[in-house]
Amino acid sequence: EKEERMESKAKGPRLSRAERKRMRKKRRREGAAEETGENTRRKSLGEFGPRSEDASASGKIGAGSEGTISGTEKKVVGKNKKKKQKKNEKRRKMEAAAAPIDSYQESLFQEAISALGERDGTLSDWLNPSHKFHWSDLKKHWKEIGKKRRQILVANDKKYCEAQRVVVEHPFQTDSDDHCETAPEAYGDIAFILRKIAKNIGKSPKTLRIYDPYYCDGSVINHLNKLGFETVYNRCEDFYKICKQNLTPPHDVLLTNPPYSGDHVQKLVEFIQNQPEIPTLLLMPSYVVAKPYFPRKKFVYIVPRKRYVYWTPKGLRPKHKSQSHSSKLGIRTSPFISFWYISKSATPGLVGYLKQNVGLRCTVASEMQNLPHPAQPS
Repeated sequence: EKEERMESKAKGPRLSRAERKRMRKKRRREGAAEETGENTRRKSLGEFGPRSEDASASGKIGAGSEGTISGTEKKVVGKNKKKKQKKNEKRRKMEAAAAPIDSYQESLFQEAISALGERDGTLSDWLNPSHKFHWSDLKKHWKEIGKKRRQILVANDKKYCEAQRVVVEHPFQTDSDDHCETAPEAYGDIAFILRKIAKNIGKSPKTLRIYDPYYCDGSVINHLNKLGFETVYNRCEDFYKICKQNLTPPHDVLLTNPPYSGDHVQKLVEFIQNQPEIPTLLLMPSYVVAKPYFPRKKFVYIVPRKRYVYWTPKGLRPKHKSQSHSSKLGIRTSPFISFWYISKSATPGLVGYLKQNVGLRCTVASEMQNLPHPAQPS
């Protein structure tokens, strides 16, 4: 510092503390670089002798202070080592990607290609361990089949999903928020009730006439057909116009997940009250039970322990209102806590029958006050 002060006096005005600090750092770096270069040169020439115990303890090489390894040199060596490791790892990955896959992985790839459109679910469903369509072998060997083959599978899956996207044109006014198809699990929870109704009126599940007056994409027909109910009426037509013309189809059961916007639910309740003898199963939000127009005393409730999700068919809702998860069923959404409203005309002794046969997925509530806490209307 004394020398710096002397130099500064000789050169001109006194330097600030920050400038003096920068100068000292610069000199240290230059000295360390010179020392590193000299040590590297001497090491290549074999001038460094073996480590002595004293030198090892003090961090010196050989005898004397000339063999000292600075902290800067250690950092440089460490960085070079890391660079070399990264380079080797990158080379190994490239070799692994270029290596041919074995016969089993090739056959698995071909099987996955041919399964698109034939096997239930999409590629994202197959690779999801928590999904019911999970494909364990494909998930296990997904990385091993190679990057190019994975890209081919993803591209083909995307094409298949695009081909399945058929935008429905409704001949009546709709709200995009109402485009929600019921999940298959929800129909499975009330299938035993439909079978009981069919038995009571002397019909088989195949011949039981089920009417769903609200059309979205028509998936209710496929879901109920898989459960054994093949006589399902759900068409793309204006329900209210048909009611005015008295053209509603003959039916044994009314089963629907109505639109929640506007006064759709209230209009549906009015229609139901005009045919009290017809068993009714409605999938609606929890808040409907507290509405003044809803006849609570005429219904019993089946509440799922796990919240129901719904599926918006692709193309029926704007992108800014859609969530990211997409599958063969559409885009997943769950805007409200919902449960089944079952009319007491479904079968004699309905409450007792439901409690005996409802299963572990759901609970039964005979009144609004008995609903589980999450399903209580707010």
